[in-house]
Amino acid sequence: MVSFFVPTSAAIINRPSRTRSAVSTGSRMHPKGVDARSTQARRFKDLISSFAVGLGGDAALSEVDQALIRNAAALTVQCERLQAAVAGREVKSEEMTGLANSSARILATLKLKRPRRDHGPSLGEIVARQREDA
Repeated sequence: MVSFFVPTSAAIINRPSRTRSAVSTGSRMHPKGVDARSTQARRFKDLISSFAVGLGGDAALSEVDQALIRNAAALTVQCERLQAAVAGREVKSEEMTGLANSSARILATLKLKRPRRDHGPSLGEIVARQREDA
């Protein structure tokens, strides 16, 4: 089984595994009674992996980031479930709006923590180098 979010806190790691939560040890991502093979559970795990990669990988994430990612993934799955249901039944717009807004706020918070990608030198840096070379 693939483990998501290996705990990084020394206080948690130094405790015996039997005294830690199944989520902390990475042995379970869902509460008991939830079928981890369901479509929504698989989508939840996929979103967690995708969001974590976008933030630099599991090793770069704090416990707070991990909790935010799990919340964002859960809200996204619920939004997708409601979007799929719109065609077949009436969906409460307040529920959909609330989920979408909560998801957007969490994702915006995570986006601020995203590592900057190096896209090469800026235009100003290129001009400065050309002037130095000339």
